[in-house]
Amino acid sequence: MANKYEERSLKERLDALEDAERAKNPPKTFKVPMKGRVGNSKVKKGFVTIITIADNKNVDFTKEQIIDGTIKLQKGDLSFHAIDPEDIFFYKGKPLLFQPKRKLNPYNPLKGKHETYGQKYIMARMEGDKLSIKKSMGWGIGIGVLVIVGIIVYAVITGA
Repeated sequence: MANKYEERSLKERLDALEDAERAKNPPKTFKVPMKGRVGNSKVKKGFVTIITIADNKNVDFTKEQIIDGTIKLQKGDLSFHAIDPEDIFFYKGKPLLFQPKRKLNPYNPLKGKHETYGQKYIMARMEGDKLSIKKSMGWGIGIGVLVIVGIIVYAVITGA
């Protein structure tokens, strides 16, 4: 029967503490602010959650109705924006738009050119940066070992 106070490594004890802390305080999930949430009845009426991106890189959550393929942002100065159905994203089943304040159309990160061309360079960098446990033997040690082996072989052959 194992003793309840048996020795554990420092890593095992630290892992146990981290697991206990994680169980006590689970990571918080993202929630859309109340002023930007749309319910099922609003979705049926054509409302959508809009993440407005201002010029100073601040974002604001609002809900607006899509009328004739356009939305009207009323925060700050009044502005109208055109909506394309392929620019609408979904978060937990509810429609969502990323609308920069100074652009006519919503931001769609899926549009644009293919950028995975650099993956081989990134992988090469990751391979070069990883820590390696096995170290190569230096030239000095290799030559030293050869000299010692040569002396031993010479001693065995000559019978000294």
